[in-house]
Amino acid sequence: MTPRFLHNDTCLLNNERGVTLLEVLVTVAVLSVLVITVYIGIQYAEKQSVFNYRMRAATLLATGELDKQYFINKYHTNQNDLEFRPFSNRDVVIDVLESGQPLIGTQSVTAYRAVESTSTKQFPYTKLVCKVEWKDPLTDKTRYVEMREDFYVRAGN
Repeated sequence: MTPRFLHNDTCLLNNERGVTLLEVLVTVAVLSVLVITVYIGIQYAEKQSVFNYRMRAATLLATGELDKQYFINKYHTNQNDLEFRPFSNRDVVIDVLESGQPLIGTQSVTAYRAVESTSTKQFPYTKLVCKVEWKDPLTDKTRYVEMREDFYVRAGN
């Protein structure tokens, strides 16, 4: 049986050179680049997630208002005309910021009369446009979502 530590040879390794300072610096540089890349990716993903959430919230506000206008029009007592209730610059809450303050935007609904023509007929309709607009607190840019719904005059009228 061979003893675990040889008394006449105190070195168990053939090469005790170790790691040079240059190898340590290269390893630290590579790891730093990897960590910074992951950090930048996480920051970008977080900003994009917040942007997407606000766009989705504004889209839901716009589609909800268009649905409300459709309901008002459909169940209006005078069925001989299209009835809408346009408005401008109504305050809506887009998001709640980290500080707890609400991110306020404005919502507007505009109605435009138009006519669609084919070769033999004309079809009058109303374009209903809902726009939700807000100022992004991170970039200070004005963002908006604009949705449109077309309402044709009822058949027989």
